[in-house]
Amino acid sequence: MLTPEALQAWWRDLNVRYFADGLPPIPIIWSQRLTFSAGLFLHTVGPRAPMISSETFAKHRLIRLSIPLLYNQPAAEVRGTLAHEMIHQWQYDVRKRRPDHGEDFHRVMATMNGAGLGVTIRHSLTDNVTALYRYTWRCVRCGRVYHRHRRTIRPSRHRCGACAGSLQESPTQDQR
Repeated sequence: MLTPEALQAWWRDLNVRYFADGLPPIPIIWSQRLTFSAGLFLHTVGPRAPMISSETFAKHRLIRLSIPLLYNQPAAEVRGTLAHEMIHQWQYDVRKRRPDHGEDFHRVMATMNGAGLGVTIRHSLTDNVTALYRYTWRCVRCGRVYHRHRRTIRPSRHRCGACAGSLQESPTQDQR
């Protein structure tokens, strides 16, 4: 696993190469609890908030990378995830917009991918994510499977989105 210093070095390099050194510094942390995505750009104030000191502003933003999903991945996967989250940071800090995967995201992503960075909208870690799901339901009519990290589906209330069939909780890998 890369050290926080190595992640910051990558961040500085990408900031210079793709954002003209225009992104303000941001903490980058590894998270054991982040399991629904490989990375996450977090902000606790809106992009058009009144100007506050850069030290205070830095406390309201961070990039979180998933230990469970990225731990055994090649460095290129981690770097691509960091670059993806940096595009969201650019949208927030420079463009003053809520981060999304719209046109400006795709434009920056295409520039980075032209240089061989391998930034994607959706990561290719599907098997890793699926292995972390704790709860599974299956439609009794069409067989569609629903995975969740928490027990948020109630078969008495929820139905299959594909055929409106009943859902039945299935044992997950660690329950078998």
